[in-house]
Amino acid sequence: MQPARTGSRSLAAVLVPVAVLSLVLPLALPAEAADSLPSPSPSPPSSSTPWSAVSADGGAVPTPSAVRARIDDLAQQKSLKRSGVVVVDPGSDQVLYGKQVSRALIPASVTKILTAAAAVEVLGVSTRLATRTFEQANVVYLIGGGDATLPRSLASDAQPNGPASLRRLARSTATALGGTTKVDVVFDDSLFTGRPLGPGWAKRFPNAGVAAPVSALMIDQGRKSRSSRARVADPAKRAAQVFANILENRGVSVGRVSRGRAPDSAKELARVESAAVAEMVQRMLTESDNDVAESLGHLVGKEFFNDGSFAGGARATSQVLSSAGIDTQDLALFDASGLSPRNRVSPVTIADVLTDVATERRWTELAQGLAVAGVTGTLANRFTTKATSPGRGVVRAKTGTLTGVAALAGIVLDADKRPLVFAIIGNNITSQARARDTMDRIASQLAKCGCSS
Repeated sequence: MQPARTGSRSLAAVLVPVAVLSLVLPLALPAEAADSLPSPSPSPPSSSTPWSAVSADGGAVPTPSAVRARIDDLAQQKSLKRSGVVVVDPGSDQVLYGKQVSRALIPASVTKILTAAAAVEVLGVSTRLATRTFEQANVVYLIGGGDATLPRSLASDAQPNGPASLRRLARSTATALGGTTKVDVVFDDSLFTGRPLGPGWAKRFPNAGVAAPVSALMIDQGRKSRSSRARVADPAKRAAQVFANILENRGVSVGRVSRGRAPDSAKELARVESAAVAEMVQRMLTESDNDVAESLGHLVGKEFFNDGSFAGGARATSQVLSSAGIDTQDLALFDASGLSPRNRVSPVTIADVLTDVATERRWTELAQGLAVAGVTGTLANRFTTKATSPGRGVVRAKTGTLTGVAALAGIVLDADKRPLVFAIIGNNITSQARARDTMDRIASQLAKCGCSS
């Protein structure tokens, strides 16, 4: 799919291909309405788990009867009364266990697995997002490129060629202005369109720190302060105000700050570029980062349909998956993060994507983004009991949590050193603790299963 052209300020201008290093971004604690928490700054990489290089067709081939004997009692427990469960051997593509595998259920944050696949497919793993400034007639235009990870400032800002920050961009802009000492600032967040909150989202989500209003221009993920989870109502306006203050501190007087669009004839002054899409995808999955998810979803919609909205991203993601041969018959998407209770996904759709990941057919970057049980991200504080200890360190999975919804989907290495794909989605959950424990025990039973006989 070729980039959608919208003049000189098109998406192609903010998507910058570069070389990429693979990494996993660790640890974030679960948020109250979804299992995520925004990171104040980029996290250091960690090593991948030992099974990440294991072949999907290695080890003895499991049998459905052996898998059923291991997990059926758990899958039928009351804590998962209204649920779908599927276990697949990716090496043979055989379904080893199934319970309501095609049932359309509210998926919560396991939706991010689908978002990740679409982002890798459409945007490309090595692409970076550019936040830029332009100037014309003593007006500086601050243009958002959809980077939900852009911080206000970093300790490395004084160093040349460091990571992106708004302060780095403002300092470069002040230098590029030369002798110009008085400007107005116009901020342009028009890359994304439509409503800032997703369909069905609770109005309290921004103030509760669950997710910011979606914007193509934001700093610190729209937080009111670095010590607060609460988000501002207008992230782009806040970013522009901070940008103007930094310009003032660099000796450039700023008059009016307003929202608008840069003319095609404006001259670029400076830019900063995000981490690569592969790293953003991994952060989104490990930490269940809702802001990164919605940014990537909107960018997928913009690139695919020239529609950088919730609807555009959802429609593009569905089409990308269908074109890749994923079962999307029961798929209905309304956002990219999984916060919308209107989303419907079947366990088999999630398992189809993970099967392609496990067999390295495509989307291999997703594997390193899945949290490691008992070690990283939203699984750091799970798999801590004796019953779940077999899964610790050998289960990689994406969690999902909403009111009345719990989910777990990922890849586990069984006792015969063979990867198995699983997806569990529970709705009408009355006890998150019991549902999570049951799901963790299912994954752990798969880890200890010598299921070839």
